[in-house]
Amino acid sequence: MPRSGVPTRTAVFAALREVLTEKQWRKVTLETVAKKAGVSRQTIYNDFGSRAGLAEAYAFELADAFCDLVDADLEANAGDPQAALEAALRTFLHATSADPLIKRVQDGNAHPDLVRLVTTDSGQLLAHIAGRLTEAVGRIWPIVDPVAARTLARTIARLGISYVAMPPETEDDVAAELAALLAPALQATLRDPAAGPGGGAPPQA
Repeated sequence: MPRSGVPTRTAVFAALREVLTEKQWRKVTLETVAKKAGVSRQTIYNDFGSRAGLAEAYAFELADAFCDLVDADLEANAGDPQAALEAALRTFLHATSADPLIKRVQDGNAHPDLVRLVTTDSGQLLAHIAGRLTEAVGRIWPIVDPVAARTLARTIARLGISYVAMPPETEDDVAAELAALLAPALQATLRDPAAGPGGGAPPQA
């Protein structure tokens, strides 16, 4: 499928985000997004194929942006795995709650196209996020066993997608609770040099 340049895609995603603050997904058309982005409808059609294709591409763009934020939080707190996970999860939950596409899903007014992206059709998105997180964990804590890193990454990715589909149902500190639950597994691997191929001590802050 032909693809336009990065600046054009960036403009289209920004336009879609703006349109979604004003309209429900069922009322969003490629023409509306194209006009807002300053490109032709054919350009969007060539690049994304359909509204569903545009939504999927936007979801992957969001996932990469969120993974960049999570990566930065993990690296900034590398010496304290629990603090790293808590900061990353807190950033993720805050960022997702602020996005208009995700809000459409969470408020129950989303078109089935959007709901499927984070439920029955989320396989590729989950794999993409898990891959990004596996790379981050392996780079920041090279001592971690690669199998453990993949397992942790997949678990976080699935948890993240579940909170995209449905926001936290309580006022409790979800980020702190999830970090307390997940951190022991990561810390155990870091404390045991034999568990990872690199050996040595866990990184210090």
